[in-house]
Amino acid sequence: MNYQDILGRCSETTVAQLASRCPQTLDVFRRYAPQIDDQREATIDMVASIADVEPEQLCQELFDTVMEQTSIEELDTDVLLELILRGYDAAHLAKLPELHRLARKIEAVHRVSPEVPKGITLAIKNLEYTLRDHIERENTYVLNQMIHDQPPRPETPIAQMNEEHSVIKRQLKKLREMTSNYRAPDYACRSWKRFYRELKALDFRLSEQIYLERDVLFPRFQF
Repeated sequence: MNYQDILGRCSETTVAQLASRCPQTLDVFRRYAPQIDDQREATIDMVASIADVEPEQLCQELFDTVMEQTSIEELDTDVLLELILRGYDAAHLAKLPELHRLARKIEAVHRVSPEVPKGITLAIKNLEYTLRDHIERENTYVLNQMIHDQPPRPETPIAQMNEEHSVIKRQLKKLREMTSNYRAPDYACRSWKRFYRELKALDFRLSEQIYLERDVLFPRFQF
């Protein structure tokens, strides 16, 4: 997770918007811009410009403050939905084609190596297909029905989504088995090591997302 997952775009999120969610962020803003109480419609980037600091520095400090005050399990539903849709789903769908290309390259270049994970290209492609289909259904029939804490509906297919989560978790388990828990051999080239590193990161973030949906978000809408 990065700060934009929680703060939104720092070029768009205003002091007033962030302070309404986490009043403690005002203390951070005041350290950088003492007159900020008169400029609450300023964006985070504008405050960074006033204070003559890099926006990333201010955003990271604001993020740390928000997360100190609110655990991810206590996030407002709309914030959690935004995190899932923009912070997780979009990142997964952007990363998987790149991982597929790396997998195909490694299987081709290192095809004679006994430690190359044979079949990893197909496994990555299968995960991409599964995840794309799942995300499309979930966004249409589940997540969009939860915006603004709409009352739960009996027909919302939460149970089906959890079954699909189990399928995805099995696919991730297979990837861990194929790659010896993402441990590349000592002689592996940079591409191979990068592939395992980025695949491990995808596994972590996807598993984190499934936890947030199954154990945090969905229970709020189940009868």
